[in-house]
Amino acid sequence: MGNSAKHPIIGNGQYYIEPIIKKNFGGEPVFPHEYLEAKARLSADIEKIQDSFSGSEEIFVDKKIVCVRLEPKFEAKSYTPNSLIADSHMKLVGGRKYNIDYEESTKGKLYFVRVSNSDLENLKNKLLSDKKDHVKKWQNQIRTIKSIDLLRPDEKVLGFDDSWEAGIVEVVIHPLGTDKNDAIAGFFNVTGIQKEDAAIRSYDDGLTFVCTYMDKGLIDKAKKYNPLRSLKPISDDWDDPFRMSAMVAPAPRLPQKLFKSNIKIGIFDGGVQTGTDLLEPFVTNYDMVEGEPTVKGLDHGAGVCGAALYGNLAGKSEMDEVENPVVAVESFRVFPAKRTGNVEVDMQMYTTIDIIEDVVRERNDIKLFGLSFGPKGAILDDEINRFTYVCDKLTYDVEEGEINPLFCVAVGNDGNLENPFNRIQSPSDMVNGMAIGAYSINSLNDKYHAPYSCIGPGREGAKIKPDLLEFGGTKDRPFIAAKSGKQIEGVCGTSYSAPVVVGKIGRLMAASDQIVPHLGRALLIHHAESDGVESNPENGFGFCPENVEELLNCSDNRVTIFYEGEITSSASVRLPVFMPEINVARGNAHIKWTICTVVNPNLNDTDAYTNNCIEDTFYPNEMKFAFRKSGKATKNLNLLNSEDVKTAGILISQGYTKSDLPLSKPAKKNYREEDLRNSDFKWDTIIRKDVSMRCSSLVNPFLSLHAIGRDEYENERIKYFVVITVDVPKFKGSLYDNILNTYPNLTPISIQNVNRVMTQIK
Repeated sequence: MGNSAKHPIIGNGQYYIEPIIKKNFGGEPVFPHEYLEAKARLSADIEKIQDSFSGSEEIFVDKKIVCVRLEPKFEAKSYTPNSLIADSHMKLVGGRKYNIDYEESTKGKLYFVRVSNSDLENLKNKLLSDKKDHVKKWQNQIRTIKSIDLLRPDEKVLGFDDSWEAGIVEVVIHPLGTDKNDAIAGFFNVTGIQKEDAAIRSYDDGLTFVCTYMDKGLIDKAKKYNPLRSLKPISDDWDDPFRMSAMVAPAPRLPQKLFKSNIKIGIFDGGVQTGTDLLEPFVTNYDMVEGEPTVKGLDHGAGVCGAALYGNLAGKSEMDEVENPVVAVESFRVFPAKRTGNVEVDMQMYTTIDIIEDVVRERNDIKLFGLSFGPKGAILDDEINRFTYVCDKLTYDVEEGEINPLFCVAVGNDGNLENPFNRIQSPSDMVNGMAIGAYSINSLNDKYHAPYSCIGPGREGAKIKPDLLEFGGTKDRPFIAAKSGKQIEGVCGTSYSAPVVVGKIGRLMAASDQIVPHLGRALLIHHAESDGVESNPENGFGFCPENVEELLNCSDNRVTIFYEGEITSSASVRLPVFMPEINVARGNAHIKWTICTVVNPNLNDTDAYTNNCIEDTFYPNEMKFAFRKSGKATKNLNLLNSEDVKTAGILISQGYTKSDLPLSKPAKKNYREEDLRNSDFKWDTIIRKDVSMRCSSLVNPFLSLHAIGRDEYENERIKYFVVITVDVPKFKGSLYDNILNTYPNLTPISIQNVNRVMTQIK
């Protein structure tokens, strides 16, 4: 059988997953402070805070928020200042990064701690005494702390430019436990804003969001309020900045026989006008807000829904017939809402988010959603928009055994602005969803990043953003979209690239019952076209594959296998890379893997927004180990080699210790948290890597997945999806058949005719 033969990709890789014990790495760090000096300095810090209770302009309530600032390079969870608050009523209520000495390039970790007056006094007394001097963990944490202080006013007010005078803002108030209502009331007392003039949303033991109108004078008052975490401008304008071409033409015709799919996609947008020929048979529209829709909103909604159904309609004339789409759309009109004079209702961003929450929780028949709108403005590293958090939480919070929903979100169309205003916009910074940017095509038919498409990086937990680029058009080569009524039009924008990706995942789900949304997410990212560049801030992981049905196929010697499962934090598992008899094959083998996780977001800590993650390590040869002895050079031995086996016996008799796990590739050299975050993207929900090696050097290769959880999230289970492709061009025979014959529990997925999901309606 030739290498061109097509076979379905292989599933059930999880049947061969085994638990392993992962060895701990790393040694004692060099601490930046001496213990006794640090104790004295921090006690003096607390005295300054106590003096400010009566002598500063800062306005306090009964419970106070103080900042514990760690020195840079101490981000690892082991340095979380838990010892500081042990045996007290103090509580860690969040965190973020802060600038060291006002230098943007150097950042440290800041923790917010909720305290009472007596808590601070007790902590000061602990520091002044010798009662805990014998506790190693206490000593180490004290030595990592730069200062204990209060959040400065300029650290609370974020994202305003010099031209801003007044507008809608989002206020974030720290969680104060049972005093939450007092903290909210205090904000209104300090600013003089009436509670009726704001929309308020709180989360259990979490932050409170207040959306209201403020001017500079009110902001000056608010920033003196101690429970205030942040205050930033937001846009209440959902209108997408269309970049229209002049092209408007009659729409192509529908097929003679109409079939509607049972694969449903949820689209939140401007609604769809009755009588839109291309859409009406396949779109069910729900008006979720009062007031009449606008022409602009309906045209935008038509374009977005049409993109999910058909993709780009370029090349289609009124004489052409479109194919029956293999997905159906549930369209939820969420803008524009009727202005009522009631601020709670009229704060459209907040009411829209509420609608999305209700729909996603109630409509269990929809697991795939498209969002082509959001508040204008680049994301901020130090704060998380409520919209982002809600989408991430909705994705994670499902009943046991249920399918997690997936949001595909447009990154925004401000990519032409100067850095950092060209950065991706909320909620495309979500860690459990897909952020979609736009590409266009030049005269040579080469794809390129559309200049208007917002760029990365994303936030902590999803640093590679956008995830993918899809065709969104430009003025000279527009995206051809459905228009209200009986027309099509030329448009461009990320509003259209995002629903195309939603539709592609829907097509994968229509092709096989085994494809769930987040496996589709992993497959698209795994096969993204990256032109040899692993990732960059413009393109993310690359261009979205065009013919997605091809992703479900393998060839004889290029085989894709997927695994799905759950893992408890602190556990490690072994995923075999299925390559039987590979070490006798000629030439090179290329191995590529993509890991996609769904995690519980932490609203309170922007620097630890993903409280769970998976670390991956590749082991090419299960028989090659390191033998170590203090003061001696490490010996690497292949225990398939008889001479190396003899040498291993001699080394053991001489006091050498064999490594618990085989040698990894690449060998890990840096274990500092910041190195792992920046190079290995630790704590990110997407990992994509590859390696090329001589076939002769591979013996039962495998991946290890090690799950990590921070603090109270340590016992949570992490859901994961893994896609691995092995490509061995010179393998004799069929690697595909070899794999299936050797591992009988692996099975090709069932690829079915899409007719099985279609019902004739005409």
